Amino acid sequence: MSLGEAVGRYAALWRTPGVPRVMLPAMLARLPVAIEPLAIFLHISAKTGSYTAGATALGVFSAALAVAWPLHGRLIDRRGLRVVLLTLAALHAVALAVFVVASSGPAWLLVGSVAPVALTMAPVGSTVRAAWALILPPGPALNTANALEAVLIEVFFVIGPAVTGLLTGVFSALTTTLLAGGMLVVGSLLYGTAPAVATMRREADDAEPGGTDGGESHPRGGRRPWRIPGVVAILVAAGGAAAAFAVLEVTVPATVSAHGNAAATGVALLSLPPAASVLGGLVYGARHHTRLPVNRYLVLLAVAFACMVPLVFATSVPVLAVCLFLAGLPLAALSSEEFGLLGSLVPKTVINESFALAATMMAVGSAAGTLAAGAVLGWLGPTEARLLSPTAALIAFAAVLSMRATLSNVDSLATADSGA
Repeated sequence: MSLGEAVGRYAALWRTPGVPRVMLPAMLARLPVAIEPLAIFLHISAKTGSYTAGATALGVFSAALAVAWPLHGRLIDRRGLRVVLLTLAALHAVALAVFVVASSGPAWLLVGSVAPVALTMAPVGSTVRAAWALILPPGPALNTANALEAVLIEVFFVIGPAVTGLLTGVFSALTTTLLAGGMLVVGSLLYGTAPAVATMRREADDAEPGGTDGGESHPRGGRRPWRIPGVVAILVAAGGAAAAFAVLEVTVPATVSAHGNAAATGVALLSLPPAASVLGGLVYGARHHTRLPVNRYLVLLAVAFACMVPLVFATSVPVLAVCLFLAGLPLAALSSEEFGLLGSLVPKTVINESFALAATMMAVGSAAGTLAAGAVLGWLGPTEARLLSPTAALIAFAAVLSMRATLSNVDSLATADSGA
């Protein structure tokens, strides 16, 4: 595929009616997810004089998100995107006001006030993927949109810390938190009122056969997502892939330090996988695919495993840098296929809840990978800890492989990339 053809794919997506009106405010609402937690950590650490308090606040924030986003997704499936997002936007503004007031109180109150902030954070990222599944027809356009979403996530988490540092240096951590919250509120309001997504619930209902009047429900329509065959395998794979990359956040700085370099050098190297992921995702999203999505997903998981094995044997910073770049190449493509496959598998009436569950599993996998890497690092050393990355990737591959027949037989998958 030529560069012109690749650019043409993304240009055609941008010209699709309703896409810019959804994409731009969604971008505004998602960037704060990479800014707000870090700004809160910096504010609480400075306010209390304790990094432990700041780390505790981050833990509270992550736990609250893990609980909230699947519940938000389920509410959106039942009540509609507009009413839920507008309500969450108003509640998030109130939660930020409470956080500001709590900053003048004791440390326990300040840390506790983080929970309402996280609980009211709208799950825009997962609902955008659901929106593409409803707005765009199955095929190349939807694949390109999913790949672009995965790339944007990587971009946000690359620039998020830099933007946080810049704003904190110019203003303060508390002001940065409020600015990020304001972006989230405004972005959520604009996104939730976009015409293409305001009627998502009604269109999802219409798309489900036998949903209301026939008295006979869709075979999967009345079931919770995790009870649908194949969904648990995808969720496990999502958590495993996230764990594989989270391990690197702990082991890479430790590995660099073990070779006599500053740990900060290892932290800088961690920008290589997201950068490679952006490149790989853009190329992957512009291609026309003919294999079944489950087969593409398995190939990408196998590639991720193969790319992580050399990390175990990296003995110098330059070699480690090359291995990290290679390991990051399939990441955005993996995320794209993951959500595309999940969207084809579940009924539209639970698609937001399903995508929120996948996002939660990624958060759980990241936390598990970080904790496991820290434990093995302290017990055995950085080389043994790096073994956890390919191990987690292998678990993800095995989970999907075990359900390959089920995932291959989903009716919508057979025609997802026909290009018709």
